[in-house]
Amino acid sequence: MPQPIRVDNSRPATVRDTAKTLGVSKKRTKELVRMFERTVYRDAKTGEFVIRAKKSGTIARNHRSQNASTKGHKTSSKRKA
Repeated sequence: MPQPIRVDNSRPATVRDTAKTLGVSKKRTKELVRMFERTVYRDAKTGEFVIRAKKSGTIARNHRSQNASTKGHKTSSKRKA
């Protein structure tokens, strides 16, 4: 039977406290914290948290599909007779 999570109101819960309660390993917790710090930052002017846009890592080029076809074709579930 699951045990209820006990609430200690003496101080706010940290990321590590929450991860420990949920049973997440220390290594995975550190990895998640690093990923969060790379993605989210506090704006110096406004003081608000901002999420960085994900960079695709590709250079601009003409947009072709993965199989190098040049035209988009509409697919149909019906076969031609």
